[in-house]
Amino acid sequence: MNSLYDLTQDFLQVQALIDEGGEGLQDTLESINLAIEDKLENIGKVIRNLEGEAEMLKNEETRLADKRKSIELNKQRLKSYVEDQLTITGKDKVKTGIFTFAMQNNPKSVKVLDENLLPRRLFIEQEPKLDKKALKDELKRIGKDSMPGVELVQSRSLRIR
Repeated sequence: MNSLYDLTQDFLQVQALIDEGGEGLQDTLESINLAIEDKLENIGKVIRNLEGEAEMLKNEETRLADKRKSIELNKQRLKSYVEDQLTITGKDKVKTGIFTFAMQNNPKSVKVLDENLLPRRLFIEQEPKLDKKALKDELKRIGKDSMPGVELVQSRSLRIR
């Protein structure tokens, strides 16, 4: 079976002959056209299969992420339980056959109570970020496709239905 590229080239050559007034090539053109349609039909099936596989993997990623979050939450609950028990019993360190459980101080961290009371030099300046959706809405509102520094562009993409 010919590749889609080969079929397209055949189609263009036959079309050029017909445009030059050649007769009897219409049947050949239609048969090549059918071959292209068959090839595209098969490509469409492959694309649908890939879409289905990608969706399945996306769902599996979500399921696995949910499972991971559940496991991490259970781990945190058990650690909190051990911390509570050590605190209640007044023990900072307990050795078992395999593990040693120990309470220790973490490095100091900053707890901000009121940002308004802090000097501006402690804040990180951020560059403004363009809101393209608001810009598109503004162009639509004024009824124009462009303004200085920006224009609306129309792109194309393949849709398979």
